[in-house]
Amino acid sequence: MSNFRVSDIIRYSVGVGSFGTRCYLVLLTAKDNSHLVLQIKEALPSRFDLTTMTRMDAQKQVPEEGKRIITGQRILQTFSDPFLGSMNVGDRSFYVRQFRDMKDSVKVNKLNKNSFNAYTHMCAFILAVAHFQSPTVAMIYGYIAESKKFDKHFTDWATAYSKQVHKDYATFKNYLKSGVDKN
Repeated sequence: MSNFRVSDIIRYSVGVGSFGTRCYLVLLTAKDNSHLVLQIKEALPSRFDLTTMTRMDAQKQVPEEGKRIITGQRILQTFSDPFLGSMNVGDRSFYVRQFRDMKDSVKVNKLNKNSFNAYTHMCAFILAVAHFQSPTVAMIYGYIAESKKFDKHFTDWATAYSKQVHKDYATFKNYLKSGVDKN
């Protein structure tokens, strides 16, 4: 980074899921006039925390949200961004990464059966690799290595988890309908 200087900084509008967060793009220029753009994005508390406490209380309770986010990214990504980092400015936590605005999504409803199967297998593979890289890999291996009934246990767990997600969502909708404003 010592070969770069800050050329420009802008406040950047992010997507709907991050609406209201502070996000900046920093243009860095190297001595050879090449450029690098870094994104500095506010790291909010987990969504769960925001439903049970005010944003200010959540920020005071967990001042290292940026570290939480980059730790998760390092676990999930085979090759993490070399510029990935975090910092706190005042009472706000931020994370830094190289900016590459290449978001896209698969239009699942447009896939035929074979393409859908290939897509779901790839997603499962990526998720398995992420779990393999996580600190809990030994626990996961211990759970499945000796089990002849892993698929049944996994299916039972996934079904129970799905029911819990629907229950949590219903609770969340009722909370919103109640009109309670915690901020």
